[in-house]
Amino acid sequence: MPASLSRPSSPRGRGLAYLASRRSSRDSQFSNEELAPLNFNTTVRGRQRRTSNFLELPVPDHIRPRVCSLPEKPYNPRSGDELYRLRTFSITNKGGVVNCGDSIINRRSRSNTSVNSTTSKHSPSNLSGISPFDGSCCGGNSSYNDLSSGESSVAEDIPKYRVVLLGESGVGKTALVSQFMTSEYINTYDASLDDEFGEKTVSILLDGEESEMVFIDHPSIEMSVENSIATYEPHACIVIYSVVSKGSFKVAEEILNYLWQENYSREKTVIVVGNKADLMRARCITTEEGKQLACSRECKFIETSSGIQHNVDELLVGVLKQIRLRETRDKKKQNQRKTAIHGSKTSLSLHIAKEILQKMCLLDSKSKSCGNLHVL
Repeated sequence: MPASLSRPSSPRGRGLAYLASRRSSRDSQFSNEELAPLNFNTTVRGRQRRTSNFLELPVPDHIRPRVCSLPEKPYNPRSGDELYRLRTFSITNKGGVVNCGDSIINRRSRSNTSVNSTTSKHSPSNLSGISPFDGSCCGGNSSYNDLSSGESSVAEDIPKYRVVLLGESGVGKTALVSQFMTSEYINTYDASLDDEFGEKTVSILLDGEESEMVFIDHPSIEMSVENSIATYEPHACIVIYSVVSKGSFKVAEEILNYLWQENYSREKTVIVVGNKADLMRARCITTEEGKQLACSRECKFIETSSGIQHNVDELLVGVLKQIRLRETRDKKKQNQRKTAIHGSKTSLSLHIAKEILQKMCLLDSKSKSCGNLHVL
């Protein structure tokens, strides 16, 4: 009789024991296989993965690469700001100020004049005496260095003047500075301008010469007059009062007395400004009172209104003009003193007598030129 084949029992018959054996055999089978690594840091894809741009440090342009090459341009913190606003003014024969408009200028374009003058000596007609190794890492004198240095030194050649605004809070210092920045009308009576104090820079082209002016505006409760003068060492001070506030006029008088005692108003430019001249019905300080105060301390005087742009450009141009005139006068005095020292005692005494006579004659003309910001 043939042996009967045993039929395997069904999983249902074996019950839980069968399921347990199947699970254990499957786990043992997977444990013997090699699983792919799950560490993303060790995979090729993980190594190529870029981090966030906010976490990457940019490579500065001024760092010289570690190769045998020409030096890069020196670091310039203003290189990122390629465009800037240039305000252009002209003065008529009668002393009027003409606003020629604002221009958006590329900082590189203003260096074309100096760079062209530098490249003229490197024209093809002048290249015969230049060694083929000049400009390389092996050459002693590099013509490329001359070009780059000429282009980078243009920003340093433009004179930069610091102007501090002094006066009681609420007289309109911040509004005037905001209007200095552009020819466009700004609603200076907007309350949001009160938070825009600090330092603001504007470039001005006057008489064919460009200058950069930094207006420093701090609240009177934040920084005193003494600290402002000692900290910034400004080229000029603008003392502002409101024609509708007697208290601000009193504060302006105290500031002028301090500048006079410190001999600052005799050496630097000080301009007294009566602001808010458009508020005629509320005026309590007359024009003659403001002019008399300015003349008593040998200062210039002007009334403005930032609300209607009255004499705002005249004040901006006048400050720059006064700074330039004083610089020219100081240089002339230094040259005269040098020649007088090397000369005889007679010429030295004549020079001193001439200065005394000039001061005596100018006392009378000071009151007449108090309102003219284009003369000393």
